[in-house]
Amino acid sequence: MAIEGEGTLFTLRRFHGDADEVSAQWLDARREGVGGSDVAAIMGLSRYSTPYKVYQDKVLGIHEDISDRPAVHWGNVLEPVVGAEYAANHTDRTVRRVNGIATSVARPWAQASLDYEVRDPDRGWGVLEIKTAGLRRADDWAEGVPIYYQTQVAHYLSVTGRPFADVAVLIGGSDYREFRIERDEDDVAAVNEAVDRFWHDNVEGGSAPEVGAQDVGATFLSHREPTAEMVEMDGVPMEVTRYRMAKDALDDAKRNCDSWAARVRELIGDADGIECPGLRVRWLRGERGRFDRKRFEAEHPGLYEQYVTRAPSDMGLRIKKTKEKES
Repeated sequence: MAIEGEGTLFTLRRFHGDADEVSAQWLDARREGVGGSDVAAIMGLSRYSTPYKVYQDKVLGIHEDISDRPAVHWGNVLEPVVGAEYAANHTDRTVRRVNGIATSVARPWAQASLDYEVRDPDRGWGVLEIKTAGLRRADDWAEGVPIYYQTQVAHYLSVTGRPFADVAVLIGGSDYREFRIERDEDDVAAVNEAVDRFWHDNVEGGSAPEVGAQDVGATFLSHREPTAEMVEMDGVPMEVTRYRMAKDALDDAKRNCDSWAARVRELIGDADGIECPGLRVRWLRGERGRFDRKRFEAEHPGLYEQYVTRAPSDMGLRIKKTKEKES
């Protein structure tokens, strides 16, 4: 059954098979365009991703598998529960499961993975987005839908042409909330501009976005195999100079912090902490266990390596002064 806008504003791709087959089909499809969860990263508004990581996914085929994370698992388990709660709260509205990827006809690189749609008797068809959040993310919802989800919703409204989206969220397993986001053409235009620029410049153009602090890690390294060669440069690159300046500043700040921390510990002495007007400072002390690998390998030869998994690791930068070559 076609849904409103399908075939004119967007095409809708549905997936079939068991859970693993559907997951593989969905993963392949999302690499063909920019989805709602990519938008916040592209716009620099995501806690979890960056433009470079989205570029890795779309261009290099490097995607971090998070399907086994508890938050993702329980989000999938609770999605129909939250959807059912929304439907029960609004018996005058029609709620339908979509479970497909909508692709814009005018901008075929713009995709929307739709969970549900809802028909409001006064507003017509809109998008229904289901979310779950842990207690640590509760503050993100204090003033409404977090900005990183607002960009996703604006993207979905752009692709589908719908006038509104309802967001139902379950926080900490017991705090249920609902929000309505009306279509805002300025928001839609801002999201479209960011998505189109990323797709044309970075994906089609093959120009990698600038990397940042979040990009340094195993995923960043996984497609790079270093050689033994050194790259000769005529002068010291600006990036190296800035890194050294930042590292020196960080080291100074660390020494300063450690010095004042020692003085605070001296103030506390043998007590648990100190009470100040509007402030409590505790000195937490205890024991930390350490795995004795050397002894374990001596008593159980070869067993340790059977349980070790290997992955690319960033061991940090090392800068060493060398003699300048004579010209």
